[in-house]
Amino acid sequence: MIYLDLALRGGAVTILMLLALLLWRAPINLEGRLSVSALALSESAFLVITAALPLDLHPALLSNFTLLASFTPAATTWLIVTIFLDAPGQRWPWLIASLVTSIALYTHEAFPSLFSVCLPMSVVLYGALVILSLWSSRDDLVECRCRARPGFAAAIAGLALFLTAGQATGLLQEDGIILALLQATGTLVVSLAFAVWLLRPDANLWPGETTPDIDSRLPIHDEFADPALIASIKSAMTAGIWREEGLTIGALAGKLAVPEHRLRRAINQGLGFRNFSSFINRARIEAACAALTAPTQMNATVLEIAYDVGFASVGPFNRAFRAEIGYSPTEYRRITQTGASADSEKLAPIAANLH
Repeated sequence: MIYLDLALRGGAVTILMLLALLLWRAPINLEGRLSVSALALSESAFLVITAALPLDLHPALLSNFTLLASFTPAATTWLIVTIFLDAPGQRWPWLIASLVTSIALYTHEAFPSLFSVCLPMSVVLYGALVILSLWSSRDDLVECRCRARPGFAAAIAGLALFLTAGQATGLLQEDGIILALLQATGTLVVSLAFAVWLLRPDANLWPGETTPDIDSRLPIHDEFADPALIASIKSAMTAGIWREEGLTIGALAGKLAVPEHRLRRAINQGLGFRNFSSFINRARIEAACAALTAPTQMNATVLEIAYDVGFASVGPFNRAFRAEIGYSPTEYRRITQTGASADSEKLAPIAANLH
């Protein structure tokens, strides 16, 4: 059983290392490559130091492997939010929480009593990642990601949740052969499935920069374009459907009397948006920019403008506005009113891109 564990771990480490190397030749962005490489390194180190048969490693090497292994929660989180959250601003809370968990795991090597705290932290983190993988699908327009979410959640975060919860509840003994075999087998199977999914030549899996224009942009993929549906979408947007507070893709599909999957494909493949929020917010921010600079609305507050363009509160409006424009609504109004700041020159290409 011990040698089976070693064989499984060796296979998993080999696949993880090959996957990390091959992705550096794939047409994906730098963050995608780095996140996969970080997970491959940390998980490989974890597999080495938790083998059922303790390996005779030099103390310095063992210390480095332990440090790398401790950052498995952070690396796992980084990969998941990189794939499933397109907006960088949405990733930071997850990354900070995962780093705190990883630091706590590393610290417990010096203070073993902290282990009883580290495990619940890991359970909560992985459980939240499973929920994130599934819940964020409501806003996702990329079909291949939507289909992969349940399996991805179960494979990556679900496996980690199962193993850490088993340890936290005492069902799996930390030094037991059963836990070791589950770790090795689970990682090997997940690594194989993950490699098959990631190595497909589909750069659309990963977040990327887009500069779509819902009024004039030609379809990205003609074979997926539905001219009649795209025309209906543009007509609805021109009529101001985006002003409806809490508008979802399901609600829009109902109003257009089309299946939700067809609407997702049309907005993604035909108009170039990766998630529904960015599609709706583009129109809202364009209207907000016009209102903030309109002489007739100089007395209107930022909150009033936020409500008028469809936001439920000023917080989400400020975040969406800053993500799109690079300034807060108040800063944007001040810059455009004075017209003397050098920053006003930066706003010209941004405003042109919105229209």
